Amino acid sequence: MSITLANKDDRTTLLILSIVLGVAATAFLDAVNYLQHIVLDKPLTRYEFIGRWVIYMTDGVFSHESIKTAEPRKGELLLGWFGHYAIGVGFALLMLVFTGLRWIQKPSFMPAFIVGFATCSIPFFLMYPGMGYGVAGLHTPNPAMLQSKVLLSHFIFSVGLYAAGWLLSRRIQDASNE
Repeated sequence: MSITLANKDDRTTLLILSIVLGVAATAFLDAVNYLQHIVLDKPLTRYEFIGRWVIYMTDGVFSHESIKTAEPRKGELLLGWFGHYAIGVGFALLMLVFTGLRWIQKPSFMPAFIVGFATCSIPFFLMYPGMGYGVAGLHTPNPAMLQSKVLLSHFIFSVGLYAAGWLLSRRIQDASNE
């Protein structure tokens, strides 16, 4: 069975699958990050800074010397978390746009890995410079640590994306066999 995006129902399916896969993969990433925080005492991501950065963009401010020293804004933490999950959904959508809905019928890791790796460019070349960290975090005290965190996080997201696709494909197969 091959699924195409020829009609509105297929686009709706694409959107629903992107939401399910993106939220599941992002939740998996958050669970692994929290486990690393508990076991290895690694600091958690500060999503309020992402929210702050986005809120300042609505005022036309796209770049900061340091987002950490910019005046805090109301709702920044909630917006940061929402943005974090919306980005995960966007990455899942990106993968499904390139693979088509057939990926969910037989998920493979490589498309998830490619999306995870390719999207490292977003924090390296857009977010970090805009937040005052420099390209790839080069203006931070420990750029290699920040870069490795991005690479590891995007790899974990890739694993979560593949795992969510695999579980969802099994559920779809089970439902069609009933």
